[in-house]
Amino acid sequence: MYVDRPLKEYLDDLAAKKPAPGGGSAAALAAAIGTSLMSMAANFTIGKPKHKETEEKIAAILAKSREYDSKLRSMVDEDVLAYARLSKGLKELAGAGNDAARDGLYKGAIEPPFLVCEIAHNCMKLCKELAACGNENLITDVAAAAVMLESAYMCAKFNVYINLGYVKDLDYIARVHKVISPLEEEMPELKVEILEMCEDVIKKMSGA
Repeated sequence: MYVDRPLKEYLDDLAAKKPAPGGGSAAALAAAIGTSLMSMAANFTIGKPKHKETEEKIAAILAKSREYDSKLRSMVDEDVLAYARLSKGLKELAGAGNDAARDGLYKGAIEPPFLVCEIAHNCMKLCKELAACGNENLITDVAAAAVMLESAYMCAKFNVYINLGYVKDLDYIARVHKVISPLEEEMPELKVEILEMCEDVIKKMSGA
């Protein structure tokens, strides 16, 4: 699938008159870029004498960011596959009136962007820790990671909601909202906090 093929091919298909890849897949890619930037910042911190006291903490952040990155890369393709299953399944169910089967298809389409929302949130919290104790020379990469993660969350959220609108299972709808809704305020707030931390580091580095 796309994750193992040239970036140009993915972007060309994203721009083309094709139903997929689309916003859900792009959200996963954006989040993966964010985690990769976090990993770079962590890698450039580990082994630096100045950061000896926080090296263990940074190593743990690196391990988690790589774990999340792997999941996000798989979501780049899984979102495409989920859309294909949804499209095919709806055609097969046309006129059948099988609400349970139709709900199952939409729930399958919700799963990838829903997971991206959760991972982006977890990574944003790690990003804040990294901003506090990572290598100052990589602080702009930490800031970029925070921006990418918030963007990924927002993009994924809309892809969750568009499919959720077709689901009739009220308990399922409530469970999804219970997880997603609190993050709508928390993600922007975390991003602002991280960017302010990054700006403070930049000011200190420049002597301002």
